[in-house]
Amino acid sequence: MRRRETSERQQKILDLLFEAGNASIDDLARRFDVSRMTIHRDADALVGRGLINKIHGGLTVRNRATATRSVSYRQGKALSLKQAIITDAVAHVRPEQVLILDDSTTVAEMLPLLPALAPLTIITNAMGVIQALAPYPGLKLICVGGEYSPSRDAFFGLISERGAQALRADTMFLSTSVVNGVTAYQNDQDVVMVKRALMSIADRSILLADSTKFRKAGLHQLAELQEFDEVLADGDLGDAQRKRLIDNGVNLKICS
Repeated sequence: MRRRETSERQQKILDLLFEAGNASIDDLARRFDVSRMTIHRDADALVGRGLINKIHGGLTVRNRATATRSVSYRQGKALSLKQAIITDAVAHVRPEQVLILDDSTTVAEMLPLLPALAPLTIITNAMGVIQALAPYPGLKLICVGGEYSPSRDAFFGLISERGAQALRADTMFLSTSVVNGVTAYQNDQDVVMVKRALMSIADRSILLADSTKFRKAGLHQLAELQEFDEVLADGDLGDAQRKRLIDNGVNLKICS
């Protein structure tokens, strides 16, 4: 429980820094009702992940554009909200299926549960998926290569897209940066291109989107939500948003 509280507080500190750019140790201690030493420990953890800098008496975000794309930042987002979604997603998997897993940290939460469902064939562009599942002999792994992105720990570009075209799969599990209205968006067009290429070779696509992703933002359109065979969200998704999705023909499943 304490570990979860620490993780959630560190995420809130990071979100605050992304909004304000900087904050003092004293202000953060008062805001979160903890000691200055606790904030210093949180700051040291975030510095270790390459996301912030410590200055005299305060904290600053290191590089907002880089950090928002980084695996380290994305792994901290909405961990508790993702768990019900992951449980439901894994329930869709049957032995001997061919799956596509994207490079999202939401989908990465599925990885520890997949070896028990072997044999499976897994197609991915994510280095982390390969590394996590390589020790298990019942899992056949296929990586669509391309240009490696260190910040996302995955492959993108024309080679990835063409590699995908030679394959097919039963189900693709993917996530997205933002859902605005009934449209999924990504902040990087290279990510959009690879996800679209992988979606095109799957018999069905399942979008995993926790409620924190539903907001007014987004840059590059990934897909209308009606394009997904199912959209899995958590119980914190507001009633108005749920109604809007259902009224627009989205196959929405609230996971609890």
